Amino acid sequence: MSELVTVPDVTPTQDLAWSSLVSRSIAAWNDLRHDGQPVRKDLIEELLTMYDSLDEFLAESPRLATFWFFQTRRAFMSQNRFRKWSRDALDDYILIPAMNGYVWRTDCFFVSHFWREKDNPDPNGETLRLHQAELEAQTWSYIWVDWTCMPQHPRSPPEKTYFYHGLRTMSGIIRNTGFTYFYPPFKPRLWILYEIAEFRLTCSGNIPKTPDIELFLQHIDEMIEEGVQKTLEKHHYHCYKDHDRQYLTSWLELLVLLRQLKLDVHFVRMIMDNMT
Repeated sequence: MSELVTVPDVTPTQDLAWSSLVSRSIAAWNDLRHDGQPVRKDLIEELLTMYDSLDEFLAESPRLATFWFFQTRRAFMSQNRFRKWSRDALDDYILIPAMNGYVWRTDCFFVSHFWREKDNPDPNGETLRLHQAELEAQTWSYIWVDWTCMPQHPRSPPEKTYFYHGLRTMSGIIRNTGFTYFYPPFKPRLWILYEIAEFRLTCSGNIPKTPDIELFLQHIDEMIEEGVQKTLEKHHYHCYKDHDRQYLTSWLELLVLLRQLKLDVHFVRMIMDNMT
């Protein structure tokens, strides 16, 4: 998780949509069912309120402390398709700090999903409707979908800064939220394997072996027994971008190593939290 740092002097700019998001987020933190002893709210509030501009936040906040966009339950349940992240839809979100005690599965879900098209994960809303039906009866408040909660292409320079920081820290979201998924018939997608491995190898308890996840779970066991590279090559895992493959393979190597060392899951979580 992020560490608090000294806050520099910043001259605020005016942005009503951003100001509303900041106020709404700070108010929402009071209602989160915290895990353990959270970092003091007044210190985190100081970090967030130093920005009154979305672009300033996107460009500068990754250097100081991580805040994740989470879509509200109302916005998620009312949409017909996964909404692409937009600076014109800030009312759909709150910002939650990536610090001890704030992001937890009692309030938050992470959506793991295939991309049905290269430029749109779910153009017809098929996957969304499955998740809405599954989550409707459950108690939760906020949800994280990559397409919805991180700036997408084309990105401005501040959006690029925030996006790449989000990729580096999203393991903290997977690790600390509820994990919801619906996958089509098996395809060896490396992002999906990583997301399942992150959740399974850093959390206590087991993921139910539903038909759409069973092969991924088998391949995670193979990685632990036979090695990451050998397993990925054997089953032809791929992703669209080469640098994504390097990044994901490195994370998988770390997760597998920690499991092979037979470390207690709470110690593994502490290590990973300090990295993200």
